[in-house]
Amino acid sequence: MVRVIAFLRAAFGLALTVKTAEMLRVMVRNEEPTGSLFLFARTVGIRDLVLGAGTLAASFGDLDDTRRWATVCLVSDVIDTASGAISSRFVGPGGAAAATAASIPFVAGGAWSLKNLANG
Repeated sequence: MVRVIAFLRAAFGLALTVKTAEMLRVMVRNEEPTGSLFLFARTVGIRDLVLGAGTLAASFGDLDDTRRWATVCLVSDVIDTASGAISSRFVGPGGAAAATAASIPFVAGGAWSLKNLANG
């Protein structure tokens, strides 16, 4: 499961990095994909590409390295979830709920896969 999540994270990151405007048009329908939103989205894409690729590469090697990379990804997702939950002042309650809800499956999947990695 770690490899699946890592691959999906890397693929999403690659898409957001190289097709930023197109991805933003799908993800953020009420904003024009320009300026700081574009730069922020590309930066998030690069982060996810690096975290996903690093975790995927580690998963073919040492279990301790895989565990470290998977833990870093999980921490990143937990922080994203918390950030979404407390951002209603900036994006409204609906935007905060959507941001939080979007990251919860990644937290759950990351925690589950890390737990099973530790048991396996």
